[in-house]
Amino acid sequence: MAFCSNPSQQISMDDAILRLSKREQKYLKNSWAQDFSENVFTLINEKRFEVLYSKNPATRPNNPVNIYLGLLILKEIFNQSDEEAVESLMFDLRYQYALHTTSFQEQPVSKNSLSNFRTAICRYDKENNTDLLKEEFKEHAEKFCKLLKIDGRTIRMDSLMISSSCKKLSRLELLYTCLKDVIVEVEKEGKLELPENLKEYLRSEHHNERIYRCKDTEVSERLTEIISDALEMQKIVSNASLESSNKTNLLSRVIEEQTEYTTEGIRLKDSKEISPESLQSPKDPDATYRTKAGKKYVGYVGNVVETFDKNGSIVTKYDLQKNIYSDQHFSKDFIEAMGRQEEPITVMVDGAYYGDEIAKEAEKNNIEIVPGNLVGREPNGDYSLFELDIENQKILKCIMGYEPVDCKKNGETYRAHFAKECCGNCSLREKCPVKEQRKNYLLQMKEVHYNSALIRNKLGTSEYRDKTRQRAGVEGLPSILRRKYHVDDMPVRGLIYAQILFGLKIEAINVKKCFKKSIAKRKRNLAISINYLFLHRYRFFEDIV
Repeated sequence: MAFCSNPSQQISMDDAILRLSKREQKYLKNSWAQDFSENVFTLINEKRFEVLYSKNPATRPNNPVNIYLGLLILKEIFNQSDEEAVESLMFDLRYQYALHTTSFQEQPVSKNSLSNFRTAICRYDKENNTDLLKEEFKEHAEKFCKLLKIDGRTIRMDSLMISSSCKKLSRLELLYTCLKDVIVEVEKEGKLELPENLKEYLRSEHHNERIYRCKDTEVSERLTEIISDALEMQKIVSNASLESSNKTNLLSRVIEEQTEYTTEGIRLKDSKEISPESLQSPKDPDATYRTKAGKKYVGYVGNVVETFDKNGSIVTKYDLQKNIYSDQHFSKDFIEAMGRQEEPITVMVDGAYYGDEIAKEAEKNNIEIVPGNLVGREPNGDYSLFELDIENQKILKCIMGYEPVDCKKNGETYRAHFAKECCGNCSLREKCPVKEQRKNYLLQMKEVHYNSALIRNKLGTSEYRDKTRQRAGVEGLPSILRRKYHVDDMPVRGLIYAQILFGLKIEAINVKKCFKKSIAKRKRNLAISINYLFLHRYRFFEDIV
C-alpha cells in the first residue's frame, strides 16, 4: 500500500450530522467527541507513519492513519477490545464525529485493521530501533501542556512493575516446555527421525506424568532427565535447518542459562546462580525476574514522567523496559534525553532514582533532582558536621571550627586527622563519625557520604517536606494504570509489543485530563454567561423601578 494522507474531512450533502436535530447537534458538540475532534485528532502527524508504507505510488492507497491511531486511543479510553472499538466507529456517531468520518459511506476500518497497524509499528521498531508512537505521543504531550498552560518547570517521576501475560512456570516446566516445543516442531517438519524416548513427549498424557504427578523428592531427578533429553535433541538438530528457528534458539538459551559444564560433565545450576535475565517463559522471551519489596515479579517495569503545576499535569515522557532495569537507569536516561536546559527544572523523585553521580550530571544540565527520601544504610555519624572543599580536595574544618592536623585524598576517600584535645571532650562526639586512634582521631569520608548527609539534613526541614509533597500526585498513576487500564493483563507478549500498548494507555490518560479541563472550562463559561444574564436583567428591572 502507498501512503496517502487524510488532512481534512470533505463534508457531503448527506453528512450524518446534518440529519440530526438542533438539540441533538448541541448535545454532540458538548460531548467528549468535540474535544477529541478539536484537540486530539488534529494533532496526529500522519507523515510520521509514512515509513510503514510502500514508496510506490502505483499501489493501492492506505486507509487514513489518523483514523487508525485516533481509534486506538479511544479504544484505550473506553477500555474496549479491537472488535468493540470497530463496532463503536460503525454505529456510534460520536466516534465518527471525533474521527471526522461522518461523511464516509463506509467506515475505513475492518476487523484486523488495528492489529495490522500495531504489528507494522512493532516491525518498524524492531528493524530500526525507533518507536514511532513514543515520538508521536511526546509531541502530543508538549501541545497538551500548552493547551493547559503548564509551564514545564516542575516534573515528577514514578515507576511500576508490570506483569507479563504469560503463565508463570516452574524450573521443571520451563525446561520441559522448551524441549517439547522443539520436538513438536521437528515432528511437523518431518525431516528428522526422532528416537523413541523423545517421541514420548508427543503423547497427550506425557506432560501430566512428568510435571503434575512429580513429587517434590523427584524434581531433581526429573530435571536431570529432561536436561539429558534436551541435550540429545539439541545434538540431533545441530546440523539441520531447524537450528536457527526461534524455538530451537530458546532451547539452546535455556540449556545455557540453567546448566554449566564442569570437569565432571554438565550439571544443573543452583537456583541462586541463575540470572534474573534468564528465560522465564518461551511464550514471552523478553520477560525477566525481579524481587521488589518482598514480592516476586515476572515481566517489565514502566516509568512515567509527569510535568505539572497549578494548572494541571500531563505525562510528558514514558518508558517500558525489562523489570531488571533500575530507577537510577531511568534517571540517567531522562537527564540524557532532556539535555542542557536554559531555565532551571526541578525533578521530584523517590529515593531509588537518586544517586550522587546522577545529581552531578543533572546539575550540569541545569536540572535539580529532589529526592523524597534516601535509600541505603544509614551512615555511622553525620558527615555534614565537616566543611569539604571539593575543588581543592581537602577537609577544611569541623562544625566546631577545628581544623585537621593533616588531610589527604586516596582515590575517592578523604582521610583527615584531628587532635585529641579537639575531639575528646566535644559535645557533638556522639554524632561525629571520627574514630579514636592512639595519637589522634581519624575521619574517613567520601564525597558521596558528604552530599548524602546534606540531603538528609534538608529532609528534616518543613520547607523541603512541603516541596517533596508535590510528588505525591504521580503515585496515583500506577494505580490508575492497573485498575482502569489493566497494564498487568495486556494481551501481548514481548517488550516491543508491550511498549506500544503501554504508550497508548499513557496517551489515553493525557487525553482524559484534557477532556476534564475542557469540560470544566465550558461549565465555567456557562456559569459566567448565566451570572451576566441575571445581573443584566436585574439592572434592567432596577432602572424601570
